[in-house]
Amino acid sequence: MGIKHSSRCLLLRRKMAEAENVEVCGGPSQPVQPVVLPKPVQLVQHVIHTPIQPSCPGRGKMAKLLNPEEMTSRDYYFDSYAHFGIHEEMLKDEVRTLTYRNSMYHNKHVFKDKIVLDVGSGTGILSMFAAKAGAKKVYGIECSSVSDYSEKIIKANHLDNIITIFRGKVEEVELPVDKVDIIITEWMGYCLFYESMLNTVIFARDKWLKPGGLMFPDRAALYVVAIEDRQYKDFKIHCEYDRPPPPLYSPHDPIN
Repeated sequence: MGIKHSSRCLLLRRKMAEAENVEVCGGPSQPVQPVVLPKPVQLVQHVIHTPIQPSCPGRGKMAKLLNPEEMTSRDYYFDSYAHFGIHEEMLKDEVRTLTYRNSMYHNKHVFKDKIVLDVGSGTGILSMFAAKAGAKKVYGIECSSVSDYSEKIIKANHLDNIITIFRGKVEEVELPVDKVDIIITEWMGYCLFYESMLNTVIFARDKWLKPGGLMFPDRAALYVVAIEDRQYKDFKIHCEYDRPPPPLYSPHDPIN
């Protein structure tokens, strides 16, 4: 404690001496003017509030509401159904596409002068089938930006006076009608439930389909059978390191 006390005394004496030297050099002492410190500058951060863009459950999530011409691979990653590649794969599935077409063309009496809703309209192929089958009005709902292309396709086929495409989530879109006569949709994915779109279809049915209305399709069957891939099982489970290595290939071995 004594060392700390003496250190404080020496420091105090040094400051007093410095103050005396300043008074001697500067002449008679003058009243000390108070120093006005500048006010602290407050940093103002300008925050730009970006509106939250909607996302689409099941059929991919939208990163931005962009036109297809403005989208990059990053945007296609978040909005996978906007890319033409996946629609090309579905359109070239003749069993799928022709089954939908025949179900409408062979039942034109059912579609004549009816109001039809296409849930997840994509490129608009099912909407155009319904229009050509005799529907009075067709409303398509599509979440991804492929809807921009579908409007061009529909107009090129001179069906834009019958078909109207709404871009958005089924749970949020408002149609100009209270009820529809028929709902068409292609919600099935790999192993039937892969695309997780069934809940959206059920929502559309409960909200818009009139009593006694029809759904295309209205039922589905899933068949499951057990199989065994012996080679894959051995590779993944039965890893035997004590088995002898396979013989090396020799150029003199006969080729079957």
